[in-house]
Amino acid sequence: MAYSKNRNNYGSENLGNRKGQYNQGSYGQGYNKAKGSAGNGKDQGRNGQVSGGYRYTGAPYNFVRIWNKVYGYPKDKLTGHDEMSEELLTGEIVYEIEAKSPIIIDDGNGRFVKDAKGRYAIPGSTVRGLIRSNVQILGLSCYEDDIDDYALMYRNVAYGSEKKRYNTVLGAKQIRIDDGGKSYGIGVLLNVRAGYVENRGGKYTIYQTCVDSIKKEFKGMNYYVLSERKIVADYLKSEGKFSFQVFRPEGKSILQHEFQSFSKVKRGERVQYKGRENKEYKPYYMPVSYEVKREKDIVAVGEPGEYKYEGYAVSTGKMNQKKAVYIIPQIDKGKEPIEIPERDVRAFRIDINKRESTLARFEGRKHFDLPEEGEIKPIFYIQLDGRLYFGFTPRLRLFYDHTVKEGLHQKGKGDRIDYGKALFGYSTQEGSYKSKLSFSDAVLQGTATVLGEEALILAEPKPSSYLDYLKPKRGEGVTYNVDDFELRGVKQYWLHKELAGDSSGKAQMMEKVASRFRPLKQGARFTGKIRFQNLTMDEMGLLLWAVRLNENSWMNVGKAKAYGYGNISLEIKEAKRLDLGKAYSSDSLLDLAPFREVCVDEAIKAYKEEVNRFLGTGTIDELPHIKDFFRMKDSSLIPDNDKTRYMSIDEGEYQSRNTPLPEVSDVVGKTK
Repeated sequence: MAYSKNRNNYGSENLGNRKGQYNQGSYGQGYNKAKGSAGNGKDQGRNGQVSGGYRYTGAPYNFVRIWNKVYGYPKDKLTGHDEMSEELLTGEIVYEIEAKSPIIIDDGNGRFVKDAKGRYAIPGSTVRGLIRSNVQILGLSCYEDDIDDYALMYRNVAYGSEKKRYNTVLGAKQIRIDDGGKSYGIGVLLNVRAGYVENRGGKYTIYQTCVDSIKKEFKGMNYYVLSERKIVADYLKSEGKFSFQVFRPEGKSILQHEFQSFSKVKRGERVQYKGRENKEYKPYYMPVSYEVKREKDIVAVGEPGEYKYEGYAVSTGKMNQKKAVYIIPQIDKGKEPIEIPERDVRAFRIDINKRESTLARFEGRKHFDLPEEGEIKPIFYIQLDGRLYFGFTPRLRLFYDHTVKEGLHQKGKGDRIDYGKALFGYSTQEGSYKSKLSFSDAVLQGTATVLGEEALILAEPKPSSYLDYLKPKRGEGVTYNVDDFELRGVKQYWLHKELAGDSSGKAQMMEKVASRFRPLKQGARFTGKIRFQNLTMDEMGLLLWAVRLNENSWMNVGKAKAYGYGNISLEIKEAKRLDLGKAYSSDSLLDLAPFREVCVDEAIKAYKEEVNRFLGTGTIDELPHIKDFFRMKDSSLIPDNDKTRYMSIDEGEYQSRNTPLPEVSDVVGKTK
């Protein structure tokens, strides 16, 4: 889930920045359905427009900008939980949620959650996460504690602003080889080395191999590349003696391809070879022996002890253009080992956890993860400019230069209490403060209809998608390698007028990892309570605003928000505070309801007046991020689904993308 320490699903945990235009119009002009001359030539190029139309750029989510100055909440304003004063408010809010679209709060088995009494209910923790996200946005809060500080990883091998840098780090070059008078070009990765990584007590050490370089022209490259096409060709022409039998145990291929002829396919100036896919392929590594000729050419691979040299054969994840096996020479523990820094181990773990669903396609999680305790396995690595990169394929994923948190540019972060901390509590090395709020489950009122089973891909968008999560410069995308990059904001899912199908093409590709669930029909109503203790009037106003929002506002909650599930309206049915005079007066010992009503509008007004004094000029309602937040929540401004869908994989929209997400105002057509 994005890059947050907060594991709820409601937006405050997902930060980044991207200013841009909706791809169906020109930059800065908002959404334009005209397929002709939208924008100037430069804009058209940046938008990826094609002959006769345009290429869509968008997503079911967008970002509400982070206000750059944290509200300076005075520390002496924090109230004790045991204080008693007429100025401090203690009581409860009763609210009703109505599902405006089918809704699913998953119990882990695709069914709607039930409480201890067997009633359908939205857990209090879910409501808490939703309201906390709203409080942070409306309360000009700090996100310092909500962002997990680690370096993301990337692999840009085909396109993107990091392609040149990526190839430079790997040392990707075409070099000329002269073999016995025959000269030809070959692509190599001069900086990538192979070794073996060991786990001892959670500490990871990389050991070198007995070979330092397979050929002087290849510099640090100490492993061999063996083409699957070469293996298959050797088998097809062999007459009883097959030099690579280890890749065809019991007559079955363990390669990415079957042992059948490859066909030649010409694409422009390039010639490619296509083989028959091995549908049972899984990545592997195994001990082998091998023979080498002309320093770099593997001519035979067999079981350990069968040939002259010992080592490991390593395969990679399944990809159409990957048709190679890598042979790594045996380990040499006598050479200087390399310790992997703990920060890099942690970042690697986070990265692989986020790729869990992708790796599940070929059951490759274990293959691409660091070894278990006491285990040693082959690995590829780079040591360059004081950095260590490592992974389980030569074209490995690289760490970005900067951590995610470095992109948070808020004045006053880290040294101030804010409204979020004052209401929901906090725990830091400097101290802690207990929450002043308690959320009960919101229980279904009456009955609800359970709809039929749905199956959708529900993978979270990842902050490594810098075109979404980072603020661009001069309309162009930047990455976490740029020194002054900036996170775009708080991720929020768009509301939907109607349910959206999976337009990305992922469901067909990843049927095994599709989530199946049975939602409740729209119209279901839930009632819950929020209990509060010792709030100041401005805190009370912020809480009520975060619950009610503005007129026509909806929210979304639960699973499948990207497809329009979980749209809800939330109405305050009652807000009451304890009347200390009635509760503790000797004349009212029998008063069983010592409460009085809280005027919601007056409380919200008190909060806004307090924040407006802090701002100095203007009002909180005029702040750009507040406007964007309410545009995304406004049920009268819901964009059509074709403006907030995932980009298609089948039609190449995602693969060819080079454009940031549009601004919220561009999508809804509101610029003021």
